[in-house]
Amino acid sequence: MHRAPRRSRTLIRIQAEFQGISEDASIKGKGYTLDLNINGCRIESNTSVPRGSYIRLRLAIPKAPHPVEIGMARVRWVQTGSFGVEFIQRSAEDLPYISRATTESSREVTVQALQPKSGKAPCTVLVVEDDPDVLHLCAKTLEGVDCKVLKASGSSEALQICSTHSGAIHLLLVDLVLRPPVLQLMSGHEQYPRVHGSDLIEHILRIRKKCHVVFMSGHDETALRALGIEVGGALCLQKPFSREDLLMAINQAMAGPPMVSKAPHSGAVKRAVNAR
Repeated sequence: MHRAPRRSRTLIRIQAEFQGISEDASIKGKGYTLDLNINGCRIESNTSVPRGSYIRLRLAIPKAPHPVEIGMARVRWVQTGSFGVEFIQRSAEDLPYISRATTESSREVTVQALQPKSGKAPCTVLVVEDDPDVLHLCAKTLEGVDCKVLKASGSSEALQICSTHSGAIHLLLVDLVLRPPVLQLMSGHEQYPRVHGSDLIEHILRIRKKCHVVFMSGHDETALRALGIEVGGALCLQKPFSREDLLMAINQAMAGPPMVSKAPHSGAVKRAVNAR
């Protein structure tokens, strides 16, 4: 029996031009906005834009009588191929066009339930996240597309689950930088080491042999490098991310080969690429 498709949302890509302001005047480029709202957006672009820089934007919002101007926006985060901005100066008369574009980008489309290649049963996903709000959001999103979700708030709990869960675990969704061991709560299962997400995968693969992997992190690439983690092989979602970003990253990971026997290391993490 075929599963009925679930409902999700898609996002409209809006053409954007941007120009640096003042000492950032050398910045100039084009791209597409994603996750647009009245407070900011994410921009996909091949142009390098430094974090903390200030830019102005021209957005080609459909049905607007003229390009919508954002007089000043601050670049809040940067990752490979995209960056996020916070709107600082925007015209009150343009707010209705931005709001309408935000509403239209939330129109419903169908998304098939995730399934492993090896069978008809839904994916089982282990989510490892020390922020309870993010853990809840990820679990709710995955359960909404018929995934079976196992939840862990730290590496020790995750390893206990991997050791005792009788069924398959198809995918690991793991916070790349978990709380330092001294800040993690004592679990009562001290035989399971408490480590960061990148090291956790190595321990899990010793137990489970192979799994698909998606990392997530609120740290930018500079901060990750400072922790000894380079951008390179497995998918990594930049926080904050949308429901759609999460599902696309997991679909992308499931479409590729699983990680086997060897753990990720420095140079083994890459940013999730939007498939829009």
